[in-house]
Amino acid sequence: MDHREERIRTRAYEIWERQGRSGNPEDHWLEAERALQAEGRSSDAASDRSDATVEEAPPVAAVEALEAASEAPAKTRRPRRPAKGST
Repeated sequence: MDHREERIRTRAYEIWERQGRSGNPEDHWLEAERALQAEGRSSDAASDRSDATVEEAPPVAAVEALEAASEAPAKTRRPRRPAKGST
């Protein structure tokens, strides 16, 4: 028996127990297959995402990522004005 079939069998058994050890075994098997397929799709989607976050990026890279995501330039700082009487 392959690993996939064993996982389905185990999940179907858990469903059977959860339903009071009654019901149609074929329904339990099909429900277990669907549940495991859904879990597989969600884990595949999660593995496609990058683990990098803006919080971990250096400041310049974080600003560039923010600009790329929002399609708007980040706010720029105004140049400092000299203090009165310091010239």
